[in-house]
Amino acid sequence: MATSHVLITRKRLLVLLIILIVLIILLMTRVGYWSLWKGADLKAQAESQWVKDTEVSAKRGSIMDRNQQILAQSAAADTVVLLPEKIEKAQNAGEVADQLSQILGLDREEVYQKAANTEKKEIWLKRQISMEQSEQIEALDLDGVAFRDDVKRFYPNKDFAAQVIGYTTLDGEGQTGIERRYNTTLSGRAGRQVAETAKDGSGVPNGQEMMIQPQDGLNVVLTIDEITQSFLETACKKLYETQSPESVQGLVMDVTNGEVLAMANIPEFDLNSPPRDDAEALSALSANVITATAYEPGNIFGIFTAAAALDSGTLGGEYACTGSHIVDGEVITCSNAHGSQDMANTVLNHCSIGAAMQAGAMGRDVFYQYLKGFGFGTKTGIDFSTDTAGDLTEKRYAREEDVAVMGAGTDLKISQMQLAGAAGSIINGGTLYTPKMVLGLSDADGNMVESYEPEAKGQSVTAETAAQIKAVMESRAQTDGVAVAGYSTGAMCGYAHQYKDGAVVQGRVVSTYIAYAPADDPKYMVMITATGMPATETVETACAPYVQETLEGALKNGNIMPSENMQEQEKVTVPNVVGMELQEARDALANAGLQSSYDGNGVVTSQVPAADETAYKNSTVTLSMETKAMQQEGAEMVTVPDFTGMDMAAARDTAVSSGLVFIARGNGVAQGQSPAAGTQVSKGSNIVVDFRLQIASAE
Repeated sequence: MATSHVLITRKRLLVLLIILIVLIILLMTRVGYWSLWKGADLKAQAESQWVKDTEVSAKRGSIMDRNQQILAQSAAADTVVLLPEKIEKAQNAGEVADQLSQILGLDREEVYQKAANTEKKEIWLKRQISMEQSEQIEALDLDGVAFRDDVKRFYPNKDFAAQVIGYTTLDGEGQTGIERRYNTTLSGRAGRQVAETAKDGSGVPNGQEMMIQPQDGLNVVLTIDEITQSFLETACKKLYETQSPESVQGLVMDVTNGEVLAMANIPEFDLNSPPRDDAEALSALSANVITATAYEPGNIFGIFTAAAALDSGTLGGEYACTGSHIVDGEVITCSNAHGSQDMANTVLNHCSIGAAMQAGAMGRDVFYQYLKGFGFGTKTGIDFSTDTAGDLTEKRYAREEDVAVMGAGTDLKISQMQLAGAAGSIINGGTLYTPKMVLGLSDADGNMVESYEPEAKGQSVTAETAAQIKAVMESRAQTDGVAVAGYSTGAMCGYAHQYKDGAVVQGRVVSTYIAYAPADDPKYMVMITATGMPATETVETACAPYVQETLEGALKNGNIMPSENMQEQEKVTVPNVVGMELQEARDALANAGLQSSYDGNGVVTSQVPAADETAYKNSTVTLSMETKAMQQEGAEMVTVPDFTGMDMAAARDTAVSSGLVFIARGNGVAQGQSPAAGTQVSKGSNIVVDFRLQIASAE
């Protein structure tokens, strides 16, 4: 019996031992599972409860004008956060939702759901709130509501140079403009802060803390001059408000080095509150049309064609414009039949046929060589976030008729930045510069750590060619009355079709006017383009006054001293050439120091300016001829009205209703016109009306 009892006891002990061994194995397996397989996750989870690892943002660098006036900077701001565990202890989720939704303009139920969500340790409710909102929330002293330091991008001048400066996301990432182009430079390098915390997120007394200091971003110093920018924006806004185009772009450039002193796009928007909820509107408003958009330049391109023809030695003597011209089956039309004209008058008359003939005489290879020399067909290299190359037909595919129409400014696309650069190269004597928007980088103390020098890309034309073309441009400025007291000026202008979805917008054009000064030693060039102008308005009446206003401001701000010689700029008396044969009239005007433009042959029937009036030497007298140049086949003819005694508004309405393109000179009451009243012209022809102020005599 005793032996049997012992055996039973041993069996029980063995079973118990086996069970213990199995339990130990299971326990060790479990411990091994949590330590080896899940150890890293558990450690991270534990550390997340008592260690807070926070990224410390670097201070984003500022954007400044050339005189280091701040245009964009980073400012401290508060972000509201919720601590759900504290809110649960205080049982005040309803009060938090009521108060914060009202102050922050948020949905009350959404705030309540976040406040009651105890699965999360901390919830960011709203970032970068205003100082007033911070003060209101702080005064409530709500349990479970805290603030975190944040950084907000601030633009002191709101919409000033909006498309140039650009904007950032709420996280400080540059989205457009300089903010995007120099995002890495401005951003700097973020730091980190690691600190022990309690379960509810509050700090631990005497807890350990480690800080890796951030590296602040550098400042970007622009070529933009704040005062010149103000002049340009004021002028562009006036044009936008008075003429009601779809948009206006403007640019001021130092032609001696390619630096952009001002750049404007109207309409603009407040950089502090961009319409982030409307992606389409934001994209349209924030685009810098000058650098990003390619368009068909139209007849302003004729001045580059003329310069290339002159420089290449292929320029002819006279170009006969009958209103249409056929090149290998392609019909090229002109706005008017200008008759026989020299190079200068093809430019002054915006003659598409003359420009087409000049391009055709050059031939494909030479023409494309000068296109490249002027910078067309390639990106400008501007240090900006957008830079389009435009669109040219590849040379190998260009036919004879393609060269002709491109010479006239159609069937090619360029950017306004390319146009400005090419114009600047003629004005400065032939050097094409890479346009510059950034002078360099500076540190927090204002010390320049990097400076960017001007870059000459090549020679577009010779200095001799540039001088001859500038003489034509000076005549343009005198004819249009674009003058700044004490300074000689030059100008070029033109208009082009406006396109939408690939189709021509009827009755609307893109008008561009460019002027520079001083003409004898060029420094500043101003370009303003208005898109969506009525086709019956001309660039002279649309853009020229605003270009002149900006140019005057730029000269004064740049401390460019007036020329003493300009105080007594030579004027001449206009001879009476009415009744003379064309060649006799041209000779008489040339002897008086004046140029001439004409619309046919035979006897002169009228002239503008009229006989015995004074005009600047080398300005142009427009002649209306007895025998008109051959009009376009099938063109509708109209009779020129008599504008004498009308004010400008009445004259414009009369011209438009008659189907004529209205060109106004001066101010006041109409006292002269060309062509003369009663003349038969083709519909769509130019009518130049001369206005004079009437001074009441003292009684």
